[in-house]
Amino acid sequence: MSRDAITSAAEKPRVLVVDDSRLMRKAIHKFIQGEFEATEAEDGEKGWEMLVGDDQIQVVIADVLMPRLDGYALICRIRAADEARIRDVPVIVITGAEDDETRERAFACGANEFITKPIDGARLLECTRVQARLDQTSRKLAHATEALDEQASIDPLTQLNSRRLFVQRGGEEIATAGKRGTELSLVRLDIDNFRAIYGEHGDDSGDRLLLWVANIIIAQTRDGDILARVGGGEFAIITPRAGRLEAAVLCERLRSAINHEPFKHNDISVPVTASLGVVTLGRDPGDTVEELLDLSDQRVTAAGAAGGNRLSVEEMTESADGDTVVVAQPDINTALEMLRHGDTGKLDPYLPELALKVLPLIETCNDKLELEFDLELNSLKEKLLQLK
Repeated sequence: MSRDAITSAAEKPRVLVVDDSRLMRKAIHKFIQGEFEATEAEDGEKGWEMLVGDDQIQVVIADVLMPRLDGYALICRIRAADEARIRDVPVIVITGAEDDETRERAFACGANEFITKPIDGARLLECTRVQARLDQTSRKLAHATEALDEQASIDPLTQLNSRRLFVQRGGEEIATAGKRGTELSLVRLDIDNFRAIYGEHGDDSGDRLLLWVANIIIAQTRDGDILARVGGGEFAIITPRAGRLEAAVLCERLRSAINHEPFKHNDISVPVTASLGVVTLGRDPGDTVEELLDLSDQRVTAAGAAGGNRLSVEEMTESADGDTVVVAQPDINTALEMLRHGDTGKLDPYLPELALKVLPLIETCNDKLELEFDLELNSLKEKLLQLK
């Protein structure tokens, strides 16, 4: 094979050499230094730490018998890693043992090559070249796949729109709203503490949680709404023909539905809450989907910083100065106090639920005082239940 080595030291593929013998590490370094940049570790545990901390390592050359963490355990740990870069890194085993059992065990753990001592320098160099090229190809494919995923129309996990399609379809709805003079709002929803839940309970439970929230969003929205997953635990909704009040009511329905009962999967049960942000075309700065998304991101961040499980909106009174107001669900007494202070805008998301709470009192008054508002109260109750 012709040598196509990269001579620039900064561009040389990086190889991690793990061996408890300093002399052996130096010998390996001498064999490959013309084409590779070698970094060294004296045992498997140190080698693992270096691999985790250095995403430029493309090949691992490891001995079998080492203190702290031997070569077998190192390979097994590598192959069990969550991160694809680590899990797929090529491993070349170098050992003085020539028996079939050692060879079979190394390959069973996940070794890519097996070389016995004394080392044939030419063979080691050739194996390292091949494995480095394979790693480079694997990385290119991973990057290409990642790019395709970002450009895909549908989120493969939740089957909601991707961010790209959300921006495209949302732009069309904004244009339509402009032509017809109709309202349009954008809702952002972030799962509170999503990374912590994902990290504690694993990928499978994290994915199930995303599906669980996505299904709640689907159930609480209209057919004409545009739904998307726009980040890890982040969702967005465009609601055509919906102003600030309608969007805020939707947010409260979503918040309440997610918080209603814990997420359950296998043997875990996790309380889940969400932070939400609302922006409305024409009432907030921005006339593109990206601009509205950026502003909604600021508001949902404010809701999360205030403790989560709440909605963040812009102040809706005439005296508003444009500051973000974080709204937590008030009780009846708090709502009455807010009304006395003129903070009516902050109550918008919760008006249907608050009205339903006081409706029994009004119905009792109607009955006891013989006000004869039966039809009107029944109609009011029906409309409130539709909004809730």
